[in-house]
Amino acid sequence: MLSQRNWRRLWPLLWLLAMLYWGVSWWRNLFYRIGFFITRRVEAPVVSIGNLSVGGTGKTPATIYVAGLLMELGYRVGVLSRGYRRESSGTLLVADGKRILASAAQSGDEPSLLARRLPGVPVVVDEDRFRGAAFMLQSCPVDVIVLDDGFQHRGLERDCDLVLLDATAPKSAYHIFPYGSLRESVAGLRRADLVLWTRTELNSLPDILVERLMEYDIPQITSRMEAPAQLQAVGSGPDLPAKELRDRRIAAFCGVARPHTFYHALMELGLEPEEVRYFPDHHRYSAADLAQLAALAPDDGWVLITTEKDAVKLPPDFTALQRVYALRVNMVLDKAQRERLVEVLLAKLPPPGSASPGAA
Repeated sequence: MLSQRNWRRLWPLLWLLAMLYWGVSWWRNLFYRIGFFITRRVEAPVVSIGNLSVGGTGKTPATIYVAGLLMELGYRVGVLSRGYRRESSGTLLVADGKRILASAAQSGDEPSLLARRLPGVPVVVDEDRFRGAAFMLQSCPVDVIVLDDGFQHRGLERDCDLVLLDATAPKSAYHIFPYGSLRESVAGLRRADLVLWTRTELNSLPDILVERLMEYDIPQITSRMEAPAQLQAVGSGPDLPAKELRDRRIAAFCGVARPHTFYHALMELGLEPEEVRYFPDHHRYSAADLAQLAALAPDDGWVLITTEKDAVKLPPDFTALQRVYALRVNMVLDKAQRERLVEVLLAKLPPPGSASPGAA
């Protein structure tokens, strides 16, 4: 591990790389703005859920929330994702609205989780979002597409851009990658139709960014993440209230971008792990990893707890033998924030049922 002194020596290099990254991003956005790069539109409206940063801001819970909200408003919804770190390539129908057709390895962990959390909603993955959107409209009965992680993917025209900012991100994160964690400068938020702050239960909003958004005249709303008191059994066995696990010995593990939020959620439920293992985001669990995890819970006095995103990647032969539970995290908006979100969506989308471009 590099010492703090060695990290400081690297700062000039990181700054130079960040300037190069910024330059590429600036020219790319300029070329889209002047029409040198082509943005293509599909027949259905597109709502993008995205962010500025590398790493998790809560896009999956936000995608689930927005898709559910649109369905409540009367829209037939489909979800489109690139399928990050999947084993397949090209266009893949993960779920057709009736059944799940692909494994987490084939589709990627987040699309697999979306398919499970959104029954009745078609889910498609494709690195070419325009091609994936066109395929969805030909194959599935949808009249609005929710584009997961689409803010920087400008090749597909969208009708509404929702951008997530994490209230827990430190100030140092708001610099261009790799000096910070931004994919593009904060000025990119000018393209947003709404900024949605996440994890506000853990931290107050940074005044500088809030004021910048006010200067840009971008509406902003807040949300929080909540973990239900019921933990899901992964594999066999019933779901259990968290209070019934407080007397058990707990080993927790996850492979997510913000592992501290997972640990905080467990503590909020009164679950204090004795053993904790953190893996990289989107980690694929090898046989050696699974053996290590099994050794953490050697008898019936122990349970393993992980995230929903990690749970979809665990093989059945592992979950059949181990006592594994998944912690679900939901995005929650209060009434006023929800109404503001609905107002923005309805202003950008045609009325529900006014067009039906999807397959019958």
